[in-house]
Amino acid sequence: TMSIKFEEAAFGVKKEISITRNEKCDSCNGSGAKPGSKIITCDKCGGRGKIQVTQNTIMGAFSTVKTCDKCSGSGKVIETPCEKCSGKGIVRKSRKIEINVPAGIDDGQTIRMKGEGNAPAGQGISGDLNIKVSVAAHPIFKRDGYDLLFDMAVPFTTCLLGGKIEVPLTKGTKIVKLEEGTKNWTVLRIKGEGVKRLNSDRRGDMIVTIKSEIPKNLGKKARSVLLDLEDKFSEDDFPE
Repeated sequence: TMSIKFEEAAFGVKKEISITRNEKCDSCNGSGAKPGSKIITCDKCGGRGKIQVTQNTIMGAFSTVKTCDKCSGSGKVIETPCEKCSGKGIVRKSRKIEINVPAGIDDGQTIRMKGEGNAPAGQGISGDLNIKVSVAAHPIFKRDGYDLLFDMAVPFTTCLLGGKIEVPLTKGTKIVKLEEGTKNWTVLRIKGEGVKRLNSDRRGDMIVTIKSEIPKNLGKKARSVLLDLEDKFSEDDFPE
């Protein structure tokens, strides 16, 4: 599991991680045999890797086929084991791996790196390295797929009279004009200011929900103005 920041997931990043894995022994090239020694056919199973075992019981003789315990089913026996890997053909090594985290990756998704996992004992190809990505939460934005969601508090006077507001983005800000009489919970969509889509140049949107904010303390003067304003409205001005 690799932890990254919200912005790193949105725009992509290169990360280096440390892992310990099985690697092919470079002394014996994965054969398990000491350089210069021979790998011979197992004399117990004749190279078949299996042996037949017969058991005598009161019901008669029963034969079963089992994996050869001398060669562990390989059919081959190492004459002199490699000293570096003790005849296993693999050794444990620590490595630093550079990972290209693609822009648009989401929390819980996995990056798979072919051939960067454990090497098998004997012949064969190495497995894969699977990195589960954990994305940290952002202090103000929430993610919905490739869209970003943001609740923005705006003074009720700006909502009432209209005006310009400065909306924060993942990079910089954008000036947006509010129409006169903008209602509470109005949703604005700013195209192309969300998260980049995986393996694409397209981006999601920034979705801003306007929340009209009432001042905490009115004060005598402001209260007097509002009382005077209240008299200038009728019920018809509030149809809802």
